[in-house]
Amino acid sequence: MVSWIIEGELAVSPRPGYTPGEERAVPLSAVETWIDDAVEAGVRSVICLLGDDQLPLYAGALPEGLLGRYRAAGFEVAHIGVRDGLTEPYTAAHLEEAWASFQRLPKPVLVHCSAGHDRTGRVVRHILGRLEAAGSG
Repeated sequence: MVSWIIEGELAVSPRPGYTPGEERAVPLSAVETWIDDAVEAGVRSVICLLGDDQLPLYAGALPEGLLGRYRAAGFEVAHIGVRDGLTEPYTAAHLEEAWASFQRLPKPVLVHCSAGHDRTGRVVRHILGRLEAAGSG
């Protein structure tokens, strides 16, 4: 479920296995389907925004963890973990870390939190603002 913000450069998605409602452990099959979709879309890098409240949802299916599974699948990975549900989840330093990660990671880069909206939207707006300020967006 990759959605392009800038074709071939920047994409967003919900996390693997996301469904609205109560959070549950995510099966390996959901992670593998997500990875297959991202690979098919051409994604080369992932900026994961999941915090320590959601990464454990993958522990049972992935002994290496979600980030380790991404790396094993060939993605370059940046992790800027922030808990879900915070009104103001990011400090200026977090947003600059996201910008620096976007700049250094091989493109296309996919950004995701849980649903792919709130935290992801804030980070993507920051990246787009920086691109516009640099005259390339």
